[in-house]
Amino acid sequence: MTVADLSGTEPSAFADVPLISPGFAYGAPSFTTHDAMVDFVTGLARASAHAQLSSLGRSQLGRDIPVLHFTREGLADPEAIAALERPVIWLVAQQHGNEHAGGEAMLVLAAALATGELAPLLERLSIVIVPRINPDGAAADQRVLASGNDLNRDHLLLSQDESRALHAAMQRLPPDVVFDHHEFSVARRWVEKFGGSHSLDVMILEATHPGVPRSLTDIARRLYRPVLEATLERHGLSSHDYVTTAADKSDLLVSLGGNAPGIARNAFGLRGSVSYLIETRGVGLGLQRYQQRVATHYLLAKALLAASADEGPALRSAVRMARRAASADRSPLVVAHELARRPLELPLVDPESGAARPTPVTLADSRLLATVEQRARPHGYLVLRSGEAVAGLLALLQVRTVRLAEPARLAVEAYDVERLGRPSRRAGESINPDRSLNVTLRATTIDAPAGALFVPMGQPACGVVAAALEPDSPGSYLGTGIIPMNDDETEAPLYRVMDDTSF
Repeated sequence: MTVADLSGTEPSAFADVPLISPGFAYGAPSFTTHDAMVDFVTGLARASAHAQLSSLGRSQLGRDIPVLHFTREGLADPEAIAALERPVIWLVAQQHGNEHAGGEAMLVLAAALATGELAPLLERLSIVIVPRINPDGAAADQRVLASGNDLNRDHLLLSQDESRALHAAMQRLPPDVVFDHHEFSVARRWVEKFGGSHSLDVMILEATHPGVPRSLTDIARRLYRPVLEATLERHGLSSHDYVTTAADKSDLLVSLGGNAPGIARNAFGLRGSVSYLIETRGVGLGLQRYQQRVATHYLLAKALLAASADEGPALRSAVRMARRAASADRSPLVVAHELARRPLELPLVDPESGAARPTPVTLADSRLLATVEQRARPHGYLVLRSGEAVAGLLALLQVRTVRLAEPARLAVEAYDVERLGRPSRRAGESINPDRSLNVTLRATTIDAPAGALFVPMGQPACGVVAAALEPDSPGSYLGTGIIPMNDDETEAPLYRVMDDTSF
């Protein structure tokens, strides 16, 4: 018995799910090529009064990255779509190129919205679909981008063409909700470390970074979690919170997702959107059970869109209230935290026989945080070096910045920096290093020149601001060199402005 045979639900249970996409156009399923995807979405846009096709830009190897906008009116202009005052829902797939089912399901979803069963939802929603954000990885059937970097870890630094393109489009049409579609590895490190493979069909998780407004997380769990679970139960699918484990065979810790701000699921939440991760079993299975995997993504996306439409104006209002609350927040910043650890029994199975092998593990729970260090929330941050680069990146993440019109003498908190050596980097995550600096705060006065960059905290995406500019945040702009420091410098060219009367 192969690993693929261990799911309890037979593919025949999904035979009545209409899978209209290139991967199912010729009988036996196949992975959709880039050209076939482009031809398919081009045809949808031509045939539909509701769909508009455009491009996010080009991948690192020059492939087009299509994006589809769906409205009842067939609008293409982001400002006009936003003016409709309907909830704006983004669905993104295939950040990891070898996770094909989510991308194929987005093509199925696009067809259903363009001319099929889901078109009535456009009376109450505006929907954006990016079916394949990593076309180079998809063409090579590899997880990472052409550069070798993990796109799913680059949503704070925005060091890659693809991540910048996605967030530039989100800047023009900010999402109220983002659903991020992936597949998880069934065997490999699970078998190597725990002697069992996953029996689960689906794993799901909301944003878990402590800077994400709690009210956005509450929407995710109140509105979407019950819908996801009911849909899975109705189709006989097993589910669990998303868990992962490091590649290091000696590290037996299992984690509930991750808390890094650069992970897409967390970055979408930090910029002010409800954010949900959806993962089906699939990495390493090739085309086995492909119909079921694609159908699962489609059914879950369909249910999530229906729930969003039912909520309608109340959903948009709740997101706006969450953003206003974030702008007005004056609570301390959590700059270091530990995850609570608790026992968990994973529903693994024997990879050869398929027999149940429930396995006790220790879980680092990203929902249960113990604060290690917190700091008073500043009025904002003053950036005295590489201001143009910082402003450009933050703008893509929905952050407003301003320039000092004239020189000013300011009372600030300075950062005295201790380098911890080269940043710790996990394989495939070199664009998202772990904490690389220790800092201590010191009250001082500085002469800030005209044109210096000021980044206020009183805005909806304040979580992005703190994650990027607190130097000891993982992947911070100072720790990664976006804001450079000379080797002999100990005071960062970055300051906390505590007094709101200074601006």
